[in-house]
Amino acid sequence: MRKSLLSIIVLLLYISVNSQDINTITLAQDTILKRELESIRIKDQALRLLLPEIEIKFGKDSEEMKYFWSLIHKQDSINEAEVIEIIKANGWLGANRVGNMANQSLWLVIQHAALETQEKYLPKLKESVEKGESDGWYLAFLEDRILMRKGEKQVYGSQTQYNTITGKYHIYQIRDVNSVNERRLEIGLEPIEEYATKNGYVFDQ
Repeated sequence: MRKSLLSIIVLLLYISVNSQDINTITLAQDTILKRELESIRIKDQALRLLLPEIEIKFGKDSEEMKYFWSLIHKQDSINEAEVIEIIKANGWLGANRVGNMANQSLWLVIQHAALETQEKYLPKLKESVEKGESDGWYLAFLEDRILMRKGEKQVYGSQTQYNTITGKYHIYQIRDVNSVNERRLEIGLEPIEEYATKNGYVFDQ
């Protein structure tokens, strides 16, 4: 009886020690992934933050602007490949594991990816949101972008299109527009009118 009890105690101690080792390894891996994703986020955003200045200086349809966008698309492809590898190996990493900024990096890169890629990874983001590990508005923005690219009306009113006649960005057509603010409220977004005013968009639906 004593020998059996001793064996159980030894087994429990072994499990406990190994569990601590696993947790330490996981924490170290998540720290590395956090830094990697935060670096990718900088690469995703850096050039885009310069777009307004380039547009003002050279014009929206200038050769300089087209070249600048070619640089952005090239970096997007690199970012996409890196993020897809991370998701394949680790799933959609939640903010609880890698922090808000790194978690947002996953969404940003997929948001800027090809339509096929967006549709493929939408379910993984949805699952992460349902678990409370990613913000709901990430899902709203991605869903809307997919719908817009497929020529369908968006749900939350997050996406815009440039109007060459007015020279302004207009909020893309919204499904059941009269109830859009109810849907936006559910995921923590401000009313569509406030969103449009804050960003200088035209809301004329």
